[in-house]
Amino acid sequence: MRSNEWMEKKISDYKRFIVTLLILSSYLYIGTLISIYEYQTNFHYYLYAILSLTLPSAIVMIAKTKRWQRKLMGNK
Repeated sequence: MRSNEWMEKKISDYKRFIVTLLILSSYLYIGTLISIYEYQTNFHYYLYAILSLTLPSAIVMIAKTKRWQRKLMGNK
């Protein structure tokens, strides 16, 4: 029973972090649009690099939480 509670807390922590990563990714994407169209600078290349790290990590974390939820439902 203790392991189920621990897993539920871990899943909720991951979900919060996923939301944070998605918000950060959206801000970075908006920053690239502003950099391209408003300022006409090359700063958007740096933002693309960071964006290419945050989105895949959010996708991996989503897959992990779904797998853990299925495993948790199987244990109940």
